[in-house]
Amino acid sequence: MSRACLTSLLAATLVAVLAVGGCGSDEPESAPPATPAASKPAAEPSPTPTRSPSPSPAPSRSSEPREHGRHKVGALEPNARPKPASSAAEHLLPADELPALDGAWTARTTGDEPTVGACQKTPLSTIGALESAQRTYTADGATAVQVVARFGDPKSAWRAHEVLAAWREDCAKRLGNPSSSVSALEDVWVPAGTGSSYRSTLRKSVAGLGILRSGEYLTLVEITATPSSYPAGWEPARVAVRRVARTF
Repeated sequence: MSRACLTSLLAATLVAVLAVGGCGSDEPESAPPATPAASKPAAEPSPTPTRSPSPSPAPSRSSEPREHGRHKVGALEPNARPKPASSAAEHLLPADELPALDGAWTARTTGDEPTVGACQKTPLSTIGALESAQRTYTADGATAVQVVARFGDPKSAWRAHEVLAAWREDCAKRLGNPSSSVSALEDVWVPAGTGSSYRSTLRKSVAGLGILRSGEYLTLVEITATPSSYPAGWEPARVAVRRVARTF
């Protein structure tokens, strides 16, 4: 092939190539969007195995005390030992405590409940006494008696005291002796309780009667002697009441 023909062929080929390249759009060709690779879904955290709550242990019946308010529940507190109630016999005067007149007293505890003095109509048990203790005393030319009675409560003892005071008011009239007399009821100062006393003068004797009321207890003390032996300047029954009061 001649050089001229080869040249013409190359030129024609070049024109064809250029024509084919100019047929596209004027916009610059953009690269196709990259298709995102299918990402692996994030692995979900494997569930942590949960331990089922163990049942709380049942409260044991141990001897340990539990606090409940201000007191301990389950602990046995020592029982407070109650104060023993006093008995009527504890308030009976010994012979050396009874005021002496001319000589020393000899005491004897008796089981019978006597009426005390000429003015007392009936024993204290008939006006509400639940229990009583008695003691009699003897000396040269004199006798004495003490009765200690316990009532159901202080109010019952107060009522019995009022009955004794009422019996004294008409005592002289009941004795029916013009030479007999009964003095007024006088208060006696005592360290505990309520005290009073009076004197009765009979034909052949003189008697001083003392009354003491302390709580539910009522005590009567009578000292009797001949008119020549009974002291004139002081009242032994009043002294006896004060000494009995010290036993409560």
